[in-house]
Amino acid sequence: MKQNTCRKTVLITGAAGSLGAALSYECARAGFNTVMLDSNQKMLEATWDKIVHDGLTEPSLHPLDLAVAGPEQFLELSNALDSEFGGMDGLIHCAARFIGLMPLDQVAPHEWLLQMQVNLNSAWLLSVSCLPLLRQADSPFLYFLLEDLSKMKAAYWGAYGVSKHALKALVNQFASESESSKLQVLGINPGPMASTLRAEAYHSENPSMVPAADVAAQKILKLVSGEIKPKKVFVDLS
Repeated sequence: MKQNTCRKTVLITGAAGSLGAALSYECARAGFNTVMLDSNQKMLEATWDKIVHDGLTEPSLHPLDLAVAGPEQFLELSNALDSEFGGMDGLIHCAARFIGLMPLDQVAPHEWLLQMQVNLNSAWLLSVSCLPLLRQADSPFLYFLLEDLSKMKAAYWGAYGVSKHALKALVNQFASESESSKLQVLGINPGPMASTLRAEAYHSENPSMVPAADVAAQKILKLVSGEIKPKKVFVDLS
């Protein structure tokens, strides 16, 4: 096992997506050991190139498809983090699957299961695999990216809407079970941002009229650093 350095080690899922990539960049700029996880290796490498080109702390890439990964893969990942960095300080769940608005009776069964797996099941599996490492850190954090859930109650949000409501319940349980520990558990609504996922729901929206993902990423980094001190488990950054 390598001895842990003074750098924080942060694992970010969905690191090839708009927010995940922006957050990976900000964590690297803060000097963290940033571990980027996503199924899209090409986009992971593109973000890695940008980070390294700008002279920031070189991140580690971990290509993994959350739609098919199971307990064994997540345990291997946590063991790898322990071996390479001597532990970890934080886990931020940015990964999400959404293919557009549609009535419930038009959602293909396999698509429903895929969205539940990526948006909910994998978040639980990965979190519990990493909890032993997080509990050993000085100021550990476990963050889950949510949505404006008042909108997710409406029609046509399908498996994505259901999974986000279920994810909120998961966050609440993790937070309640961690009250007597150092682990900070947060559910975060980053607010509207220009992203591929958002474009699937708002086809006519001009992306330039929506805040860039960098804005939300910088706010989340302030939560990590303690510059923003939330008073509740659920944080609205919009």
